[in-house]
Parts: sequence; structure tokens; C-alpha cells
Amino acid sequence: MMEHLDIHSNLYDYRVSFIDDFRTTLAQLGGELVYVLDWNVYRLYESAFAGIERQRIFFMDPVEEKKNMYTVLNLISFFQQLGVRKNWKVICFGGGITQDIATMASNLFLRNVDWYFFPTTLLSMCDSCIGGKCGINVGAYKNQIGVFYPPKEIFIDAHFIDTLSPADYLNGWGEILKFSLTSDAAFYEELKAESSYIPCERITYYIHRGLAEKKKIIEADEFESDLRRVLNYGHTFGHALEAYTKHAIAHGTAVIWGIDVANYLAWKEGLIDESLYLDVKALIKRAFLTEEMVIDEPHTVFDLIRTDKKVRGNTLSFAMLDRKSHLIVHPMVLDASLYRKFCDYLETTHDYYRA
Repeated sequence: MMEHLDIHSNLYDYRVSFIDDFRTTLAQLGGELVYVLDWNVYRLYESAFAGIERQRIFFMDPVEEKKNMYTVLNLISFFQQLGVRKNWKVICFGGGITQDIATMASNLFLRNVDWYFFPTTLLSMCDSCIGGKCGINVGAYKNQIGVFYPPKEIFIDAHFIDTLSPADYLNGWGEILKFSLTSDAAFYEELKAESSYIPCERITYYIHRGLAEKKKIIEADEFESDLRRVLNYGHTFGHALEAYTKHAIAHGTAVIWGIDVANYLAWKEGLIDESLYLDVKALIKRAFLTEEMVIDEPHTVFDLIRTDKKVRGNTLSFAMLDRKSHLIVHPMVLDASLYRKFCDYLETTHDYYRA
């Protein structure tokens, strides 16, 4: 069993507990409870929820099209109809989309209702479960509305990973890769030595390592005023790619591609050596990216990058690696020169992209 992690927050401190069986923990939760469940989790583990009154369960269809204020308001209406009060607890099972909806609704309803989170995807276990940040989409634009409202406690049962599809499994690896690159060299070398699929007994180790690295950053800059912006490594291009494909590719996969783009630009900007770019690229190609991504309109992707919330004027704060394997925020002007570098990247990585 991995040691728990205690997260310090300006709102309140909370804990990440690593557990053997979510059923035992679920049975021990007391008080008035209301549940927000990913429908797929309920279907796979229906017997675990058999003792819960169905009228206390709000079912989520965890697709990007549902990550909007309409779903948030539906959940708030559900709370009202059930008679939820401030002393109730919201119990959430699911991945990042379900987490975003539960975070926003719990924060807005009655000016905060306590909530607890059982992340069920690798992506939510190794990254989004801590930090308290949620994002709600507006139209085609990702994460335009959000709050900071962490759960009171997070319970990680890595056995949920056993029921993930290969695509959903790989979806979480971009975040583990990100933290391995910015931790000590041994973490990255360990990851390189692994196969593309790691059993839950060992994946818990990587989840813990990744969360421990993120903990350092969010405790120093909880509300993303400066340092925490480095956690957007891979997300700038990743979000644009998601929008370009109308979410045909998963968020984590898009972030992995985004890391490759960021490393290429960092090399061209003189921030890292070509050898590091190529080494990480080889790992990405071997372990993560098994399908070709076709980009017929690179100018459209570039225009989507302009809508990123990190853009100020015509300058983007780009999270990149430097030679010391530190993540830094590097300003880049969204001009013809950067567009040319982006197109050069597409041309030199034709086995990933076709432009």
C-alpha cells in the first residue's frame, strides 16, 4: 500500500489515500450522501452500488459534449429536488469530465457542499484529482469557465485501471511522462524501461510519483498565478488538436502529441538539446502514439492556439522544458515565424502527421 499524500491548500488541506478496494471505503462513508457516477463505472461495478437508493445517484455520460454549464445546472437541479443541504457529502466516481461537473456543481450549490472523489481513469488518478481546478467548455472552446474547489479526500484504487480500454489507459500516460521529465533522471529512465502496459500493482508507484511532483507545484502556486502554469506543458497544442478533431482523439493522447510539439519548439528556441527532443520522441513513438494523425489544415490548428487562455495580446506563454529538465514558461509571439516552425515540425514528423 502506498503512503498517503497530504495536500496543503489555501482553502483547506486534503488527503490522497491509496486504497485496496473502493467497496470497503464506500461502505464506511457516513452521513447524508449523494452520488455523481460515470455511467460506465456503474455498469461495470453495479453490484458495488446495489445498496444505494437510485434516486440519490446522478448518472454522467462522460463525453466532452456534456462538459458544459447545461450539465452543471442539471446536477444542481438534481441536488435541489433531492433536498441536498450543506451538511451532505457529494461522492463522485469517474474520470476528469465527471470530476469537472461535480467540482463546479458542488462549489456553486449553497456556496459549497463538501465532495469526495474516487478517480477511475489513469488520467484522473495521476493528475487532475489534486489541485482543485475544474474547467467547463463553452461551445468549441475548452475550459473557458472554472473554479478552484478541491475534494475533501481522494481515494485511489488502481484496480479500476484493469477495466480501461487501451485508449483510455494511454490517455493518462501523457501526464506521467510530463512529471517524469521534470523529476529526477531516474524517474524518466524507469519509465523508459517499462512496457506500454503496466499492471496496477506497479502503476500505483508511478501515480504516486507523479502526484508527489505535482504536489510541489500546486502547493507553491495553487491558483495558477505563475509557477503552476508550467503544468500546461503539452496542453497548448493538445487542446487545439482536440478542438480541430472535434474531440475525436482523447485528451491525454492530444497532450502527448502536444509534449512532442513543445519539445520540438524548445529545441528550435535553443532551450533543450536535439538529443533530448529525439530521446523523448522515441519513447512517445514506441509507447504511446500508435496511430497516424492527419492534419490537412495546419493554419486552422494555429488559429485555435490563438484562442488559448494563456494568450496575452499576440503572445503565448508556452510551457517548455529547459536544459536542466525544468519546466519554464517561455513567451512566444504568434507570428509567421512560429507558424513556419509549426509547419516544419509537421513535415519532419510525417509518420505522426500529414499536412
